[in-house]
Amino acid sequence: MKNIYKVVLVMAILLFSICLFSQENNDTKYSSEIMYNVSVVGAVKNPGVYMFPPTSRVSEAIKLANTLIDTLNVPVYAASNASKRNITLKRNDEIIKIDLLRFLVLGEENSNPYLEDGDIIIVPAIKKQVHIFGAVGNRNNEELQNSIELGDGDRISDIIELAMGIMPSADKQNAELVRFIGNSSETKSIEINLNIIIDDLECKDNLVLQNNDRIYIREIPQYHNKSFITLIGEIAYTGTYAIENNKTTLLQIITKAGGPTEDADLSNAYLQRISKEDLREPEYDQLRRTKADDMSHLEYRYFRNKITEENGVFAKNFDTLWNNKEIEYDIRLKDGDVIYFPAKAVAVKISGEVVNPGLINHDPELNYLEYIELAGGLTDKSWKRKIKIIRAKTGEWISPNKNTKLFPGDTIFIPRTERFSYYWPYIQETISFITGLATSIIVIKSLIAN
Repeated sequence: MKNIYKVVLVMAILLFSICLFSQENNDTKYSSEIMYNVSVVGAVKNPGVYMFPPTSRVSEAIKLANTLIDTLNVPVYAASNASKRNITLKRNDEIIKIDLLRFLVLGEENSNPYLEDGDIIIVPAIKKQVHIFGAVGNRNNEELQNSIELGDGDRISDIIELAMGIMPSADKQNAELVRFIGNSSETKSIEINLNIIIDDLECKDNLVLQNNDRIYIREIPQYHNKSFITLIGEIAYTGTYAIENNKTTLLQIITKAGGPTEDADLSNAYLQRISKEDLREPEYDQLRRTKADDMSHLEYRYFRNKITEENGVFAKNFDTLWNNKEIEYDIRLKDGDVIYFPAKAVAVKISGEVVNPGLINHDPELNYLEYIELAGGLTDKSWKRKIKIIRAKTGEWISPNKNTKLFPGDTIFIPRTERFSYYWPYIQETISFITGLATSIIVIKSLIAN
C-alpha cells in the first residue's frame, strides 16, 4: 500500500511541474506577442503607424519614424527639422506635452514616457530657436551647434541648463544678450550678470527669451592658463616646469631645477622659443616667396644664412646670469620655451669641404691646418681663402692664421667654391658698363678732334 502512495505522490509532483512549465511558457508566448500600435505624425521622414513592445519610449518611436532604408537595406538615421521640445502625445482623451531635449540632455525620464497602445505622437517642425555661445558645456556638441530650440516661457537659465551649464572659466558678470528689434535687422544689447540669475531664478534679470535671441558667455582671459617650459641637458632636475606666462624668469626656473651640473657648458646654453609673435620675420617671409634670380646679392646671402640658422634661438649669457646673478641677462619665459644646457665640449668640429668632416678631440698644440689634415684634407671643391673658425662661446666668425688658437667646441668651416655662374650676371653688368663708358669716351674724343 505504501508503495502505491509513493507512486501517486511522484506522479502528482510530475503533473504539477508539467502544468507549471506549460503556464510559464504560455505567459512568455503571450507576453512576446503583445505589441502596441503607435502613430507618429508631423515633421518626420516616414509618418505612419508602428508596432512597439510595451518597454518602448517616445524617443524610440520618433527615431524609427525618422529612419530611412538605403538600397542595401541598411537603416540610416536621417536628420530633420523635427522639434524635440514641443512634441504632443495624444493618449485617449489626454494631451501630454513632451520636451524630449530635457531627457536627452538632462536625463529627465518624465520627458520621455513609455508608450501605450493607441498613442499618437505629433512632432511639429522647429519654429523658434535661440543661440548660445562661449563658456558653456555644449560648445563642442556638433549636433546642437550653438542652437537650441526655444520652448514657451523659456528663460535665460533654461537655455543655459540645456546648454549643459556654465563652465568654470565663464565670466559670469559680463554675459550679453543680443536681441532683434521687431522685424528689422537692428539689434540691442542687454548686459547680463549671471551671478544674480543663479542666486534667484525668479529675478527680473532672468529674462523670458524671444526667437533668435543670442546669448554670449565669454571666458575669463587667461583663466587657469597652463603654461610650461622644458629643461634639457646638464641640469640637476630636467623635465617640464609650470610657469606664469611672461612673468616667471629664466633665473627662477634654473634655480628651481637645482642649477646646472658641473659638466654643463653655460657659454653654449641657449633658450629656444616657439611663440609665433617672436618668430615673425617679414623680410625672410618675403624672400621665401621670391625667386633666387630676382634677389640682390645681399638678399641672397641673407636668405642662405637664415636657412641654416636654428629657428627661435635666443642668444643669452647663461654663464654671467647664473654665476654673477646679473639681472640684465635674465628674461621672462613664455609658454613652450625649451632651455638646453649642453655638456662641455671636448672636441673641435670640422665642417664643410673636407674628406671626413666631423669631430676631432681637442689638442691645444694643433692649428687649424693640422686639424684639416686629420680630417683627411681638403676636397677639390674647397674654397681655401674663405676658411673660417666659428667660436663656440661667441659665435664669432674669424679668418684664421697658423697662430690662431682653437678651443673645445670651436668649428672649422671650409666652404665650397662659389660657382662662376652665380657671379656671371654681375660680370655682365660690369662689362656692359665698361663698354658703354669706353664708347662715350671715344665719341667725346671724336667731337673734340673735329
